[in-house]
Amino acid sequence: MTDKGNDEAVPRVTEQMREVIAEEVGKAIENSLSGFIDKIQTTVLSVVDERIKKLEDSASSAKEKLVERKGCSYKEFMACKPPLYNGEVDPIVCQRWLSDIEGVFERTHCDANDFVAYGTGQLRGQAKDWWDNKKKEIGSEEAKAMTWDEFKVPFLKHHSPKAVINRIKEEFIQLRQKGESIDKITGTFLDKLRFCDELVTTEEQKVYYYYNMLSAEYREFMTPSKYETLTEIINAAREREIELKKQIERGERRTQVVNPSPTKKARVSDSSKKQEGKNSTPSCKVCGKGHKGECRFKDKPCPICGKTGHTAVLCPGKVSVCYKCYQPGHKKSECPELSGKKEDKGAHTEAPKAKARSFQLTAVEAKTEPDVVSGKESGTSSGHAGGDIRGKGVL
Repeated sequence: MTDKGNDEAVPRVTEQMREVIAEEVGKAIENSLSGFIDKIQTTVLSVVDERIKKLEDSASSAKEKLVERKGCSYKEFMACKPPLYNGEVDPIVCQRWLSDIEGVFERTHCDANDFVAYGTGQLRGQAKDWWDNKKKEIGSEEAKAMTWDEFKVPFLKHHSPKAVINRIKEEFIQLRQKGESIDKITGTFLDKLRFCDELVTTEEQKVYYYYNMLSAEYREFMTPSKYETLTEIINAAREREIELKKQIERGERRTQVVNPSPTKKARVSDSSKKQEGKNSTPSCKVCGKGHKGECRFKDKPCPICGKTGHTAVLCPGKVSVCYKCYQPGHKKSECPELSGKKEDKGAHTEAPKAKARSFQLTAVEAKTEPDVVSGKESGTSSGHAGGDIRGKGVL
């Protein structure tokens, strides 16, 4: 009995030991596995960080190489189709070419040292002749070392002279719409506006000059004080143009003739003069024109001072602009520059006048003098020589 009981107790002890061993081994594996995972994670992160650093280094080196590679080749420059210039002595055409060619410089990332070489390659005709003469004048080495800003100084002086710019300023002040479309007259207005920075300094002044340029069929339905920017009044003029075209299509308005022939213009002026002679009416105090009935500008505010009762032409607060110095406050005839020149010229040219002297002769001396003409000799019926004596001369 005893041996049999011992035999049954041994398997029980063995099973318990196996369970304990398995539990200990599981704990040991679990502890070692967590450390192993941490080790693997640390290793992977270090490898990833190293790879990222290498990529950053390669990207920075590529960027540095790209920065070092400044400029562009002439082939890349010509691929952008830079504009040509034929040498027109026209500030508008000249400065537009400069703006376009500088835009190509910017798009192609052209090196500043190549601006003159690439830009002058687009000169043709008289412009190329001018540049060839300029290079002979300053020397080839100086021409190669010239910067773009240094090039523009003589270029603008020759192709955009001050006298022509002053003429453009006068044309801008006197610009009036005479049947042209809104887009065409607006293009002309903007081209000339570029040269009037000292004359038109604010957006309000731009609106005023644009409104004053439009014909009466546009201005009578527009109020410049309503528009804050030049774009707003241009869009309003386009809307008015569409309405006028619809009226012409409906037969409510006649098409305005642009630049009529001299014969037709003379006929129109003669007929208008005859009509004015027949229907002569006093000038209106509001608009200054002769018409019947109440003036339609009576309740419209003046674009200059904002008050009613007069138009911009008759506004007492209207500031006149001098066409000589382009300064407000006086006219060209009152310009101090012109008055100073006139005074200097008068001081140099004025000469003292000689005083007149007369000689008196007696009747005896008159008979002996050959230069004296008497009434008897000239065919008159004078009675005696003394009354016919005339002076010998005035010195």
